[in-house]
Amino acid sequence: MNVYYFLGKGGVGKTTVSAAWSVGLAKKGLKTLVASIDPAHNLGDAFATPISDRIMHINAHLDAVEVNIEEMIRAYLNELSTKMKNTYRYLSAMNIDRYFDILKNSPGIEEYATMEAIKRLIALRDYDAVVFDTPPTGMTIRVLAMPPVSLVWTEQLIKMRKRILSTRGMVERVQGKFEAEVDGEKVVLSSSEKEDPIMQELLSYREELRALRDMLSSDYSYVNIVTMAEDLALFETKRIIKLLDGFKIKVRNIFLNKFFEIKNPPDEIKGKIEEQEKVIEKMKTEIKGIEIKDIPLLRKSPRGIDELFNIYSKYLA
Repeated sequence: MNVYYFLGKGGVGKTTVSAAWSVGLAKKGLKTLVASIDPAHNLGDAFATPISDRIMHINAHLDAVEVNIEEMIRAYLNELSTKMKNTYRYLSAMNIDRYFDILKNSPGIEEYATMEAIKRLIALRDYDAVVFDTPPTGMTIRVLAMPPVSLVWTEQLIKMRKRILSTRGMVERVQGKFEAEVDGEKVVLSSSEKEDPIMQELLSYREELRALRDMLSSDYSYVNIVTMAEDLALFETKRIIKLLDGFKIKVRNIFLNKFFEIKNPPDEIKGKIEEQEKVIEKMKTEIKGIEIKDIPLLRKSPRGIDELFNIYSKYLA
């Protein structure tokens, strides 16, 4: 499965480009899913048809979904809270429940929920390609950074847990195993890593993070930037490339969108066209090894399968 991500700040045309890209893949006969993980969904507007948080069929080989991030956050927190309460239920006397109930206010929860949405859609394995229309740059960068950053924290937690189990083992040799009673059920705390549910959860989570990290940096992952020919946009594009490179995630294409293509421009926009030409020249000089494709400013925004395919065949393919 190939996975495509389209990054860029709000308003540059990520939704149109990602929708057109998905139509192009489907026209090639690849079974394709295009998914909006941007809380401000516009995918339905691009296809000129209502799209919900349930995967729906658009046409031959193409499905679409607009992920309900708020619902994903609730589901993620409920699942996480239930898992943690079961794992740590022997600490119920310490009123640990109240700590789990404030998780929804924890920094990064939205990013973790978004990554969970990405993971679940990829795990469907029903498609040849998945195309993601992403949130604005800042949040998307944090989402893509989650696996490698979380992996660092998880490794440290595993080391801490090993020390706890080692200490517990020393106590066991003197006093025997520690037992607690929760809701009338006897709970035995083991010093064995294989029998410790917390260690097993950490080890499982580490493998999950490694798989996500490796997937994002693999040859099957295509990260693309949608931008415009402006100085600030060029600065942001270079910043995205540098940040992702730090996580070993490579950018494959840059789509230069909404580019003025006028033979005899009026005086009012000549300055803008000159700025565009300078930015494009700088971009091609300063950014190496990444294909840059121009998409001119169109008379109207493309809507529907036919118009989106026209964009793909003319400018993206």
